Amino acid sequence: MHCIKLLGDKLSARSFDSQVNEIHARVAVLNRFTELGR
Repeated sequence: MHCIKLLGDKLSARSFDSQVNEIHARVAVLNRFTELGR
């Protein structure tokens, strides 16, 4: 749960394409944290 708080709760990108890229990056980070926690 701590890693989710580190990423923040809002997107910083303004354009839609940048927001999509930002979400993909966040998901990749969360997946990595999940993998490390196993």
